[in-house]
Amino acid sequence: MRFFNKLITFTLLLASVNISLADVKWIDRIVVIVNKDVITERDIDDVMNNIRSTQAKNAKIDENLLRQSAIEQLIDKKLLLQAAHFKKITVSDEEIENAVESIANSQKISKQKLYDTIAKEGVSRDMLHKTIAENLYIEKVTKLYMESINVSDAEIQQFLSQKSAPQITQYEVQHILLKSNKYKDKDAKNELNKIKTQLNKGTSFDTLANRHSQDENSAKNGGNIGWLTRGTNEESFEKALANLKVGQVSEPIKSKLGWHLIRLNDIRQVDMSEAEKIKAAREYLAEQKMPAAYQGWLEQMRKAAYIDYRKKPY
Repeated sequence: MRFFNKLITFTLLLASVNISLADVKWIDRIVVIVNKDVITERDIDDVMNNIRSTQAKNAKIDENLLRQSAIEQLIDKKLLLQAAHFKKITVSDEEIENAVESIANSQKISKQKLYDTIAKEGVSRDMLHKTIAENLYIEKVTKLYMESINVSDAEIQQFLSQKSAPQITQYEVQHILLKSNKYKDKDAKNELNKIKTQLNKGTSFDTLANRHSQDENSAKNGGNIGWLTRGTNEESFEKALANLKVGQVSEPIKSKLGWHLIRLNDIRQVDMSEAEKIKAAREYLAEQKMPAAYQGWLEQMRKAAYIDYRKKPY
């Protein structure tokens, strides 16, 4: 969902902060208390620097508005993290590592290269992991709240009566799987890259799938796993399929099972069943309600919270 994806995009605070001994007390000054948490001058400076880094070089920035925007963002973040704690939401080390790998893959670098790069910007591995964990907590608690958005049967029927019958996109796919319990990530990727080299030299996907794939069910059929419906697969598969043209083979991608090469053989549009139409309509209408619902949720949390804006000591 587009709105939800915008909410959960990872924001890495990579701006280094140089602190002299004379500045320590000022930078650590508490500016806002949010229930039992605090927002310090250092926190605000980090967010302001991050916002500045996204602006055009010659952009005129109102520092007072920028500071207030940073404070409000931090208050919302504190409230969301507190809500996640109240809901007893957890984030595992594996989820954090997977997120790091996703960031590294998006930059087409190794995890170690990512750690080395951010270290030059003054961001440690622990700081990166903490930022990712916070984003995952916020993602999970936001998703939990958004699932409670109500769409009535009357709204669904009205929507369907005004729209032409929606269709489903399906992909016909082959894959070669190397399982996680038999290969380390680096070794699996290297092996799949070797297999892809053989594909580029003319060896058929069917032959290589039969020879190398560890998916016993599909390997004997040339790796054919049939038709996959868009929106029902793991995120890595969805992204790869969306970027492939018919006949193309993906780069190595990771799933819960292991590492894959996938080949897109065909795409088709099929009519939805009545149940699928209702489900799609409900999801679409909930998506439309999300921005207002999200803002209303934050406002409710703010009204219920103790928020104390401290005065400057001068």
